[in-house]
Amino acid sequence: MSDKLLMNESSSSNYTAVYPSDGMRVLQMIVIVMIFIVGVSLNGLVIWALGVRVWCRNRGSTRETQSADSFRIYVVNLAIADLVLLLRTPLMLPYLMNHFSWTLGEPVCKLAIYVRCLGLYTNAFFLCTIAVERSLCLLRPVWARMKRPRWAVPLTCIAIWVLAAVFASPYILTAKIISWQNRSACIENDKEVGHALIVVETLAGFLLPLVIFLSCNIAVIVCTKKAESAMTSPTSSSGPGSTSQRLTRLYRVLFLTMLLFLICWVPYFTCRFLRALSHDQPKLKERVIAGAYVALFLVYIKSALNPILYVIATPVKCACFNFCHDTGV
Repeated sequence: MSDKLLMNESSSSNYTAVYPSDGMRVLQMIVIVMIFIVGVSLNGLVIWALGVRVWCRNRGSTRETQSADSFRIYVVNLAIADLVLLLRTPLMLPYLMNHFSWTLGEPVCKLAIYVRCLGLYTNAFFLCTIAVERSLCLLRPVWARMKRPRWAVPLTCIAIWVLAAVFASPYILTAKIISWQNRSACIENDKEVGHALIVVETLAGFLLPLVIFLSCNIAVIVCTKKAESAMTSPTSSSGPGSTSQRLTRLYRVLFLTMLLFLICWVPYFTCRFLRALSHDQPKLKERVIAGAYVALFLVYIKSALNPILYVIATPVKCACFNFCHDTGV
């Protein structure tokens, strides 16, 4: 895989590949197995608890508000997107067990790169929809609760999956296997098409979602600050203690979501973008490929931890409605 091979395939006569030691290779396999077990278990639990179980319980029922239902649907789709990304990790094990040599053939190589891109795009898009949903429930609570068409959320989810599949599909054509120092490597094409795909991936799959994600979370913080001021005013009938506790919990969740997003995604996409700019600088390219490989583990860790963060955020979001209802925000 392109993220895993520390070399520059365009200058094979001048460079010697540098591979991690056997100890690091074994450590990588252990980390991959742990990420896979934890991530699949937690995301599978979210899909069952918030998806299958709730759907079976609420069939034909109208007890759940549209806003609560929409948030739950987005979280379930995010868990599915995380599963898509995490189900790619077992394909890394044969690569590592064979001392950094790809032995699964070109079709699986194309599938591995496609699944990675599909998982990244859907993750970014659903993180944005959850952030937008959270801000809507505060800024437009009546519309989000009662006036929004019921088909809007399912249609949004379908559109996101289709759009992500379209963005990821060109990688099927650019993925290939090359021979390198008695090893086989599954890589992406580093020609002009490959560079263009990385630029599109950086813009559509990272920078735009990052702006939307941070903007919505900042809007929520501003709105809740306004709610906090109103609820602690002399004319407010709400208890300041409970209000302070709920807001503190909300701020913690928002801070953790933004911090985790920045720590786990910024390094990977920075290295990917630098790779597109380093085609004439072999040493820099070698370093950014190595950096992207390490940063990809952070992306996997985030996908494994997302269920904890967003399941915690579900009751916090419900508390936000109480702020808006009590204060008229």
